[in-house]
Amino acid sequence: MEDKKLLRRSFLVRRNSMSPEEIQCYSHQICNKIIESPRYKKAKKIFVFVSTGTEINTIPLILHGLALGKIIAVPKVFPKEKKMIFSRIKNLGELKKGHFGILEPSIQWMREENSDIQTLFIIPGLVFDLQKYRIGYGGGYYDTYLETKRHSAMTIGVAYDFQVIPKLPREPHDVALDWIITEKRWI
Repeated sequence: MEDKKLLRRSFLVRRNSMSPEEIQCYSHQICNKIIESPRYKKAKKIFVFVSTGTEINTIPLILHGLALGKIIAVPKVFPKEKKMIFSRIKNLGELKKGHFGILEPSIQWMREENSDIQTLFIIPGLVFDLQKYRIGYGGGYYDTYLETKRHSAMTIGVAYDFQVIPKLPREPHDVALDWIITEKRWI
């Protein structure tokens, strides 16, 4: 567990040292790779995190999916219950700052959406490995959700290339993703 804390801190520091121009450029490259992929084109539902800070900027991906008429669902966290759901949005105006200061659907716009075989998950993380495991921010929300509600949906972790290392420490509850995409490669 201590190893994960150290990895989180070091990769967050490195990510936070990126320039706004690098973040914009790499985010654009990553979003374009997703949009051009057969996985995205076939998906009817996109379950995607709303980026914050120095994360890969997912707003263009959200707007693109909405413009195509795809079902876009974003996370809503309930910290007391240690639970996360995905709620369908129809526009960015339905979002407000929630737990952790991250944009999420306001209560009045909550429309829980379930994943299925036509769902593509876009998943954040602080560090990933070549076996497609990830370390997030430590809440366990994504691992819990994916373990119980993923069904046969496709999962893609998004990261800057420096966030991918050969191997991460693992715990039994960690869930591997199907793909990782960076500005340089698909893994």
